[in-house]
Amino acid sequence: MNFLECRKYWPILFLVYCINPFQLIAQPITPFTLNNGGGSSPYMEWSITESVSVASFIAPGFSLNTGVLQPNTNVVTSINEYGPAVFGSQITIGPNPTSNILHIKARFTQAGSLSYQLIDAKSAIIFTHEAGTIFNIYEKDILMENYPSGVFYMKVYFKPSTGIAKTGIYKIIKL
Repeated sequence: MNFLECRKYWPILFLVYCINPFQLIAQPITPFTLNNGGGSSPYMEWSITESVSVASFIAPGFSLNTGVLQPNTNVVTSINEYGPAVFGSQITIGPNPTSNILHIKARFTQAGSLSYQLIDAKSAIIFTHEAGTIFNIYEKDILMENYPSGVFYMKVYFKPSTGIAKTGIYKIIKL
């Protein structure tokens, strides 16, 4: 944009500046995960790039997944049941992004019924699994190689034998 084009917008810019010159409004993001290629603050999260590695590394007491940033916000996807906010560390899903296998691991302290659905970007349910009643640790691999590349959502439903049912949604990227 050259100087003459900018000149016609000066009255609007001046008016906006005069109304509230010191307030800046941005999208609020409350991150759950810190990444090593960027950072976060209470007001924003940034990433320099995402890793090309899709491997998970596990050692006693530690788990490293190169993963995808999933900030705890419903602004972008309007998902109110954000998985990590609902289940915390009780459920892990990865590697994310994945090219062929998606590993689900659940660790609950009480018995309950577990089920989950894989939903594509058009909101079509493409995979459903009823794990039944589980207690303690549950693990399952889902083959993703027959699905096209893109964004998927994993909807997890857990109904404890006593208590309130929980639903969490995780964003999955298929390479």
